[in-house]
Amino acid sequence: MQGQSVRQLGSDGAPAGESGSVAAGPAPRLGDRLSQRMAALIEQGEFLEGSRLPAEAELATRFGVSRPVIREALSRLRTMGFITSRKGSGSYVQRRAPPDDTPPPVGFGPLTSLAQVRRCYEFRMSLEGDAAYYAAQNRSDAVLAVMKEALDGMQGAINQGVAGMDADLDFHLAVTRASGNEFFEAVMQSMRRPLEFAVNLARNLTLTRPREHMLLVQGEHVAIFEAIAAGDRDAARGAMRRHIQNARWRVFEGPDSPPEPPADPAGDMP
Repeated sequence: MQGQSVRQLGSDGAPAGESGSVAAGPAPRLGDRLSQRMAALIEQGEFLEGSRLPAEAELATRFGVSRPVIREALSRLRTMGFITSRKGSGSYVQRRAPPDDTPPPVGFGPLTSLAQVRRCYEFRMSLEGDAAYYAAQNRSDAVLAVMKEALDGMQGAINQGVAGMDADLDFHLAVTRASGNEFFEAVMQSMRRPLEFAVNLARNLTLTRPREHMLLVQGEHVAIFEAIAAGDRDAARGAMRRHIQNARWRVFEGPDSPPEPPADPAGDMP
């Protein structure tokens, strides 16, 4: 099992096509399956408590997946409490596994109405706006490189005429990681299902519009990145809030509608 690619595993850990069952819902993401596999290895003692996990490139080779999938799995392991990150040092095993009586982490279910989609955008404006503020304050070269890779992925999606949801999601998750505050990242991970729905909806609507519109959306992401990279906290928060507000407006009103008034700057916040 150790040398088997995660791509070859079914959701129950058996090789794909051998479990004999038909999934009732969408297949788990590779990152989900990999995090479960790595959690099992931690529980079995292969990754010892207090030890440093191998580098992303080594893990990617071992499990036969891309580095973005490795980062997603590590993010989930951090949220579950299996590992902890030390700035400039890497990821370390924190404990083997939660006790059997530990309640599962809080998570949001799928969005079931347009009203919930709108409220999701409203919540994200506050959450991600402040995450961007602290990301500009606490950024590191490593996480900036992750954000730049996601930006390049979104640009590649534009060039290919595809949605690019995964790269978009990776960018927003990297911003919360750059904040240096594990609570921002944990909340984003807990709302991954509604976040994926909202991002996928917005980006697929973008595909129905002229290329200039796609470049406009990309420019909003670039503005967020540049403000964070420059360490400009207020500009980073403002750019993120404007981006999410604009995304909400584009989904509900369309790109040709009169622009929505700017979001409250929240200037009295730290």
